[in-house]
Order: sequence, then C-alpha cells, then structure tokens
Amino acid sequence: MNNLIKKTEALIEYEKSTNPDIQHINVSHAPLIAQIVSNYNLKPVPPGVKPRAKMIFLGAPTGSGKDTLVRKLTSNNPEDNFVVLNMDMFRHYHREITGSNDYISDKDYAIATNQTSYELYYLIQELILREFPGTSTIITGTMRDLDWIEEIAKRYKFDPKTDYDLSLVTLAVPTRESALSIFERYLRLVDERDLSSTIPLRYTGLEYHNDTVKKFSTNVRLIEDNFHQDPNNRYFNSIRVYRRNKDIFDLSEDTLIYDSNHPDPNKCAYAHIFTIMSSQPTISKERISSILDVIKRNSEYLKKQGLYESIIKDIESIVVKHDKNLTDVAK
Repeated sequence: MNNLIKKTEALIEYEKSTNPDIQHINVSHAPLIAQIVSNYNLKPVPPGVKPRAKMIFLGAPTGSGKDTLVRKLTSNNPEDNFVVLNMDMFRHYHREITGSNDYISDKDYAIATNQTSYELYYLIQELILREFPGTSTIITGTMRDLDWIEEIAKRYKFDPKTDYDLSLVTLAVPTRESALSIFERYLRLVDERDLSSTIPLRYTGLEYHNDTVKKFSTNVRLIEDNFHQDPNNRYFNSIRVYRRNKDIFDLSEDTLIYDSNHPDPNKCAYAHIFTIMSSQPTISKERISSILDVIKRNSEYLKKQGLYESIIKDIESIVVKHDKNLTDVAK
C-alpha cells in the first residue's frame, strides 16, 4: 500500500504540473486515491509483457438504466474482471477533497461536484492504466460530449502498456421512459434517505435529461459514421446496442438488438436507437400512483429543496394522460 501511495503522489505531482484540469486534488489526497484503486484488487503483470484487455464505453442518456447494463456485462463476462469507472461514483468525496462544509442542495449537487468527481475519475484511471496493465475497464457516460469520448478512446487505443480492444455499448430506451426514470431514481433516494445525513442526493432535471437525449443520438450517429467511413481510424472496434430489460432484475434476459460484428442489413445502430427512443412506453397507473405516493410522503423535504412544484410539473409533462391525478397532488 505504501508503494502505491508513493506512485500516486508522483502521478499527482506530474499531472498538477502539466494538466490544468487538475485544480483541487493534491498529494495529500494520494492515500485516498491509492485506497480506492487497491479496493479493485488488481494484480500487476510481469515487466515487458503487453497484455490484451477490453475497454467498453457504455453510453446512454441519463435514466436509461446504465447501471443495470453494467451489472449484466460484468455478470456475463466474469473472466474479464472489469473495473467500472464513472464520475457519479466519486461525487460523495467532494467535501473530503475540497475541505468545504458548505450546504449543497440536491438541485445543485451535480454541478457543484463535477470538477472534483472528474479529477478523481481521471487520476484513478491514469493510476490503473500506468500501474496495472491488462485491466479491463467499463466507462459509463451520457455521451453529451463527443470530444471527451474521443479523448477516452484515444487514451486506451494508444495505451503503451496494454493492447486494448475498444467497443461502444449503447442502451436504447423510449425517451419518456428514461425521463420518468430520472424522477423515480431521485424520489427513491429521497424516500430511503438517512434523516441524519447531510449528504445531498443525486437529482437530475428534465431539461438536462432532454439535452442528453438530443446529444446522445447525434453523437451515436457521428461515431457510427466514423466507424464505417474510416476503418483505419475508428474510435471503437465494435458497436453494440441493447434495449432496456423488461424486468430490470432479470440479467439473463437477451436484450442485445444490434452488433456491428454481425450487422443487420436493414438497420444500422442509430436506426435501432432512434426507433426505440421515439416509441411510446406503456406507463401503468400503478407506477404513477407509486410515484405520487412518494411525493406526498416527502413533500416537505422536496419543498425545502425547491423541487416540489417543478418535479410535479415535469412528471405531468411526461405522463399527460394522468393530469388530473398530478394536479390533485400539486394542490
């Protein structure tokens, strides 16, 4: 562990001197980063060996169910021993990194923690790549930023210590379904929260969701064009599209609908995604009723967060046919 901490200190010092994106993290945070990496139980390879490994970029709009698909991929490929990286998993270290105890509302949590979570993600990724060659990795994101995706792809494609096979995995979900899911996810956190905790809860608004949907579909198309038009300079070696599980707990369900290794002659990856995203999901009255019950139980908390009225308004816009029920709750 001490050796890993020293290597982490050296990495931080190097990045701080060359990378302007590293603003908050310093060598005092080396033990934290080293501990996170050590929790993956990675094993170094012998010197002079350049192992093969997989890197999957799993992209989908917020609320699509990326975490479930990650569990499916890791369950179906246990021999790869994937390390999973995303910015969200490091947000709760924000106060430890900054030393600040300032109040952060649920609504502002993502914006307030973006920089520190990015720095942790980046340094952990670099430490793994440099010290543990041959580590297979899954990185998840909304695909809002094509430059960031390209940066990640190039980093793994040209990694000097590991021969990476890069693939893009996407998740196709009806837009109204993923939109409703962002509120279900947040309201579940609200309903199950520790009343003594001061840690903000992960909230995503409808406007942000809709922005990720728009940019996701555009960037999938650009990446697929790159895949077909420039085989020698592809971002990824393969593209796969999954649909959302009918039963979110059934990881054995076959949800793969497109694989560039066995392409559909009639539909490209983007066409499959567009068809599903533009389709109308079946939203049951029971599901809406359950959401409304959670809102009622936690109305005071939601009002304190400044989210009560906006959540009802946004859910109402997603499930228009249930206007009356939602209006009754708003009153």
